[in-house]
Amino acid sequence: MIKSNILFILGFSAIVFSSCSEYQKVLKSTDLDFKYEQAVKLFEDEEYVKAFPLLDELLLLFRGTDKAEDVYYYYCKAEYEKGNLLSSAYHFKNFSSTYKDNVRAEECAYLAVYCHFLLSPKYSLDQTNTYKALDEVKIFFDKYPNSTYTSSCNDLKTKLSDKLEKKSFENAKLYYTTQNYKAAIHAFNLALQEHQSSIFKEEILFLQLKSYFFLAQNSVEEKKDKRIKDTIIAFNQFKNTHPESEYLQESKRVFKQVKLLRNK
Repeated sequence: MIKSNILFILGFSAIVFSSCSEYQKVLKSTDLDFKYEQAVKLFEDEEYVKAFPLLDELLLLFRGTDKAEDVYYYYCKAEYEKGNLLSSAYHFKNFSSTYKDNVRAEECAYLAVYCHFLLSPKYSLDQTNTYKALDEVKIFFDKYPNSTYTSSCNDLKTKLSDKLEKKSFENAKLYYTTQNYKAAIHAFNLALQEHQSSIFKEEILFLQLKSYFFLAQNSVEEKKDKRIKDTIIAFNQFKNTHPESEYLQESKRVFKQVKLLRNK
C-alpha cells in the first residue's frame, strides 16, 4: 500500500514537472506562431492564468499584423475570465472601438457593458458604478441600435434601474422608520419623481399617507389644519391610484383617525 502511494506521488510529480517544463518552453520560445497556438490552446482548455502572459507578450509582438486582432480578443477574454472586470471592461470597449469592422466588435462592446453591470454593487452601497453601467448601456444602444444583444442589454438596464429604485425607496423609508416624517414625505416625493413607474409606488404612497397623518397628529395648532388637509389629499390619491391595494383597509383607518383629529 505504501509502495503504491509512493509510486502514485512520484508519477504525479513527474507529470506536474513535465507540464511545468513544457509551459516554460512555450514561454521561452521565439516562435511566435507556436506561442500563439499554445496560448489559444491554453485559453480553450480554460487555463486562463497560463494563457494570459503569452497573450500579453504577443499583443506587442503581433502589433500591426493580421493576428493582432485575434490576439487582442483572446487577451480581453482572458482578463474577463480571470475576474479582472474593470480592466476587461476597458479592453473590450477599446477592442470594439479600435476594430469596428471586426466580427467580434459587437460582442466585445456588449461584454464591456456586462462587465460594468457586474461591477454594480448591491443597492445599499454607493451606486456610482450602477450609474456608470447605465451610461454604458445607453452608449451601446446608440452604437448598435439593432443589436442581437438588445434583449440582454434591456434586461441588464432593468436590473440596474430596479436597484436604483430600491435604494431610493429604502433611503426614504429609513426617514419614516426613524419617525422623521417631514423628511420622509420629501424623500418619497423625490423617489416618485426619479422613478415615476416605480415598483414600490404603492407602498411609497401608503407610507407617505401615514407620514402626513403622524405629522398632523403631532403638529402644533397653527400647522395642524394644513397637515390634516395634506393627509386627506394623500388618502384620496392613494385610494384612487390603488383601489385594490392590500393597504386599503389600513389607509381607511388612517382616514377615519384624521377626520377625528379634525373635529377635536
